[in-house]
Amino acid sequence: MKPANKATFAKLVLAAGFGIASMTASAVTVPSYDIEAGKKIVDANCAACHGANGVSVAPAQPNLGGQNIKYLYKQLVDFKTKARRNGVMEAQLVGLTQQDLADVAGYYAAQTPWTPGYGNKATYAAAQKLYLGGDKSRGIIPCAGCHDPKGAGNEWAAFPRLGGQHATYLATQLKMFRAAGREDEGVMAEQVRTNDSAKKGEKGMMQMVAAKLSDKDIKILSEFLSAVH
Repeated sequence: MKPANKATFAKLVLAAGFGIASMTASAVTVPSYDIEAGKKIVDANCAACHGANGVSVAPAQPNLGGQNIKYLYKQLVDFKTKARRNGVMEAQLVGLTQQDLADVAGYYAAQTPWTPGYGNKATYAAAQKLYLGGDKSRGIIPCAGCHDPKGAGNEWAAFPRLGGQHATYLATQLKMFRAAGREDEGVMAEQVRTNDSAKKGEKGMMQMVAAKLSDKDIKILSEFLSAVH
């Protein structure tokens, strides 16, 4: 898909930012939660990979401290129901209730946000251009429209904070969205990721955007985002 002109492209950007936000926000309601109860579960089940305060020492595992609570809760529910597949996460959530998931999300969301990492100076300008402005020639809308110019996300719409996140983790997620968007064959369930707001049988925004990204695009965007704050 290639927008015919700047006006068409601008309308697509606005539709993505506001339309998807409306669907996502209305779908996520976090129950009342107990931060102290969440801490006990985190210490027993989550801290080894994500850190007691939500700062992961492993680049393949995401930082969670200060992340959007709606996003955190939605991901935990999806792992629990296997709507989002990951064997390790599914095993860790065995025996946890919906209330437990809310408590964990509430605990991590209440922690001090993680600090940014280090980007790639050589590709910073190109990545910034793609993140903030997209690429009209390829029909790629700006990432900043949903995830904020500084990668802060959108708490109301349950779009996650990306700024300062591990580049390795971000790259993996983008490739998983791309695999789903391109309907790659021969991949396992854990190697694809569908958009949270996607209706059954349809592709969500992340799948459609990631499907147009090259390996280079994913690399420079991930490195760029790891330093944004």
